[in-house]
Order: sequence, then structure tokens, then C-alpha cells
Amino acid sequence: MLEWAVVVILAAVLLAWAYRLRRRPENAWMPRELRRATLAYAEQLFKAPSRVMLTAKVDRTYRDRSGILILVELKTRRLDRPYLSDVIELSAQRVAIMRQTGEPVAMHGYVVVQSRPGHRTSHRVALLTEDEVDGLIVRWEAIVGGHAQPRRSGALRLCRGCGFAGNCANVNS
Repeated sequence: MLEWAVVVILAAVLLAWAYRLRRRPENAWMPRELRRATLAYAEQLFKAPSRVMLTAKVDRTYRDRSGILILVELKTRRLDRPYLSDVIELSAQRVAIMRQTGEPVAMHGYVVVQSRPGHRTSHRVALLTEDEVDGLIVRWEAIVGGHAQPRRSGALRLCRGCGFAGNCANVNS
């Protein structure tokens, strides 16, 4: 009789667990600060004149209760972590939105990584300032114009895939 009761209790626990997993909200990955925020922009292109036209397409942008926009970039990759390129991408989006709309955008954003099907993790990242983004634009212009040498990336495979690899002493050495 005791064995039967254990089996029934175990079955009930397993059923409850399976039911809970099935009912898990789709936005369980969402950071706490965004759970009460409203979606402001999704898959929208922003353009901001600068020394060069800064164009950025946002994945998602949420407006918190105080009216500040918070950027979210969605990534699918094997490693569950943000990269410097994600920070640069979100920072460029921030500057483009601010310059086009005049709205305030937070100095942080989120990189949401899907590392395997059904598993998303959000990573809060600090963003670059407007001056830092402008500095990257100036540097890019100097490299394209042949006035500055590109620098080696921390990942050699990125260097090999770069459009400037043929002219870069760092890759060819």
C-alpha cells in the first residue's frame, strides 16, 4: 500500500512539473526591468546624420515606466555570452535613435542569446557614449580613406574575414 502511495505522489509531482513547464511564459528570459515595459520599436530602421549617415536597425526597444528606451538585441549562437561587437551594435542603435527621435535611451541594453532551442538568456551590457560611437565612425573613415591602419582583432579568424585583411600588416605577418 505504501509503495502505491509513493507511485501516485511521484506521478502527481511529475504531472505538475510538466504542466508548469508547458505553461512557462514565453518571455521568461526577459529581464525584470522590462517585464512592465512596453514595446516601443521592433525591427525598425533609424538613420541619423553624422560625419557619415549612421544607420541602425533595432531588434526590439522597450519603453520603461519613466519613458526611457531600453535596447534589446537578439542573437542565436553556440556560446551564451555577449561580445564587444554586440555592445558596439547596440551603442550605434542608441545614438541613431536619440539623434532621429530625440528620445532618451538608457546607457545599458540587453543581449539575449539563444544558445539552444527554447533556451534564452539575457545579458545586461553597458553601452558606449555618443562621443565613443562618433570616435568609431571617425576611425572607420580613416581606415577606409587609407589614413589609418586597422588593428588586429583578438580573434584571428575575424581578421581573416575582414575586408581590409589584404592591406593589414597584422594579418599578413
